Parts: sequence; structure tokens; C-alpha cells
Amino acid sequence: MAHTYTYRGSDQFGTRRRGRITAVDRRAAYSRLARRGISLRGLRRRLVTDLALQDAGLVKPRLALAQIGWIFRNLASLQGSGLTLTAACEILADQRPGTRIGYVLSDLQADLEAGFDVADAFARRERQLGSVAVSMVEAGAPTGNLRPTFASIAALCESQIQMRSNVRRATVYPLVVVALTLVITLAMIVLIVPRFERIYAELGAELPSLTRAVMDFSVTLSQQFWAIPVTIALLVALVALVRRLPSGRAAWDWLVLRLPRIGPLLHRSISARSAATLGALLSNGVPMLDALELTGHATGNTGFERAFERVRDLVALGMPVGAAFAGVPQLPLAMQDLAAIGDASGTLPEVLERYAIEMRHDLEHDGEAFAKALEPFLIVAVGALIGLIIIAMYLPMFGLFPALG
Repeated sequence: MAHTYTYRGSDQFGTRRRGRITAVDRRAAYSRLARRGISLRGLRRRLVTDLALQDAGLVKPRLALAQIGWIFRNLASLQGSGLTLTAACEILADQRPGTRIGYVLSDLQADLEAGFDVADAFARRERQLGSVAVSMVEAGAPTGNLRPTFASIAALCESQIQMRSNVRRATVYPLVVVALTLVITLAMIVLIVPRFERIYAELGAELPSLTRAVMDFSVTLSQQFWAIPVTIALLVALVALVRRLPSGRAAWDWLVLRLPRIGPLLHRSISARSAATLGALLSNGVPMLDALELTGHATGNTGFERAFERVRDLVALGMPVGAAFAGVPQLPLAMQDLAAIGDASGTLPEVLERYAIEMRHDLEHDGEAFAKALEPFLIVAVGALIGLIIIAMYLPMFGLFPALG
């Protein structure tokens, strides 16, 4: 496991230098700084940073897609400049000292210097880099030229990020509007409604049933406001617990894909991501059975995972790929047809990658259209809810005016 060190010293010109460096141990840190011509006056390990990042790695071991894409995009670029993989890992680790990226790259460099071959070194980082990226590296390592493989992994990560962003763009806006509406409504009920209640109590006004209901709700909410964050925390914990159970995760994934309007977007997004993943794996020489298994695991949805497992089982029994896809109704019809065409023409990876690109463009357009179509309904709902509270508060005044006159 790599560590982060803070150093201070001077370079060959006598200029004072200080900074951070990530290395597997103090000896490796001394060696790397000496190669840069830095004479050390002090080297101290950042123990708190190491412990914090190690704890974060235990909670969520895999790096984010953007981080994985950054690693492989820069590895491809540096290898294109003629650097060895070991030197490229060292340079990139120095650009991200004290981060999980720096730890992963420093560990990779240490394994390569210790004599591990490229495939084994990356396999030891599978928990951080993901099984798809590691399998592509293992398939491309025997060729001796990993630059195209690294570039393909980076492109796959960028494609996955963009497709997830398209779906997120369609869902974030309504969620933000709903959350803001709830906050405004709670603020009105807790802060404004009690003032009207005191005014009407002093005037002895007779309250309509709608006003009485809103005021009773305000009193209950004010007295038990602590229940709101507790309820939210319990619901989040319950959902997280249910998703950890195999049957609970399957039920959750099934339910999410059947949400109105959002479910079809998610279904198409997962279809596009799985097509891009399968196409990239096959293009980089990963065997069909392994590629199908990895694609299923990478979908993040139990329904799609079982579908690709079924396709893999049919292919393992000797069925043609196109027929195997056609035998799994859970997969989209377009993917089944394209798989049959690509398998017959021998261009299955290219066909799947083109399908993923077209779906990505469609998702971008459909996500924006969904947000625009939902906007007027959200505005009407927000206005109706806030208007209902305002009407309930001012309704008793219509009975007070004649009495005051």
C-alpha cells in the first residue's frame, strides 16, 4: 500500500523545494526525489491523509469512472510519447499526490518494478479499476502495445459518464424542484401558519375546516419536527439495507425500471452502456463468454445481469450469438436484431458500438425533452400547493369582515 509524504529540500540549482509525493515506502520516496535532483532536508509521512483515504477505499473501493478514465487516457498519451508504463505511472502519481489515484498508480509502479507482468499488476488493482478495464488490459497485454487498449478504456469511461449524465440531467431538475417545494411548504407551515393562528385566536374567528386542518398539521409538525430528519434517515437506511439483500436488490431494480417516464430512460441507458461495454471488450480481444459475463456485472441491474448470464449460457451450449440474444426477451429488440446482424457479418463489436453511440444521442435529446415536458406540471403543482396554504390562511378573513363592520 502506497503512502503520502511531505518533503522539503533543494534542487540542483539551490532553489528550495517542498511538496507532497506518493510512494510505497520511504526508500522509494527518497529514490524518486533523488532522480529529480532534489536534496532532502526532511521527509514526513502524512499519516492522517493515509488513514482517511484508506478508510474511504474500504467503504467504496472502486475509483469513480472519471478517475479511471483520467488514468487510462493519460497512460495512453504518455505511452504515445515513448515512455515506459512504469515511468508513466510514476509521472501520473506525482500529479495526484495524497489521493486514491496517486495510491493506485504508485502501487502499480511498485508491482511493475518488482517484476510483475502488466496483466498481473493491473489484476492486483481490480477492486479499484474495475473488472472490465482489467480484463481489457489482460487481453491486450500479450500484443505488447497497450496504448490502443488504454485509449479504448478511456473512451468507454467517457461514454458511460455521458450516458449517465444524460439520465441524471432528466431526473435532477424535477427532484430539485420537489425538494425546494417541500422546504418552502415546511417553512410556511412551521413559521407563518402559527402567526395566523394567534391572530385568529385573539379575534375569536370561526375557522373553516380547511384552515383548521392546516393549523392542526402545523401544530403537530412544530411539536414533532425532529421526526422529519429521523424518518428520512430511517428510509434511506432501509433502502440501503434492502438493496444489500439479493432479493431486495432485484425487487428494487425491477421497480426502478418501471417508474413512469424515468424507467424507460433508465432501461435505454443501461442498454446503451451494456452495448458499449460488450463492444469494447470484444474489440480488445476479450473472449465472448468472458465479455458477456463482465458486461452483465457492469450493468448494475440484476435484470440485465441475469439476461446476459442467460445469453452466455446459450452461447456456451453452442448456440450462435445472434440466436442467443434473440432467446432472451429481457434485452431490447433493437439489440437482439443488431446482434444477429453483427454476428452474421462478423462485425458484432462495431455494430454494438454504433448502437451505443446512437442511443447516447437519443438519450441526450429525450432527457432534455422529458425535463421540458415536466416543467409546466411541476410549476402548476408547486403553485397549487403553496396557493392552497395561502387560501387556507386567508379564508377566515371573509367571515371576519362582516363582524368587524
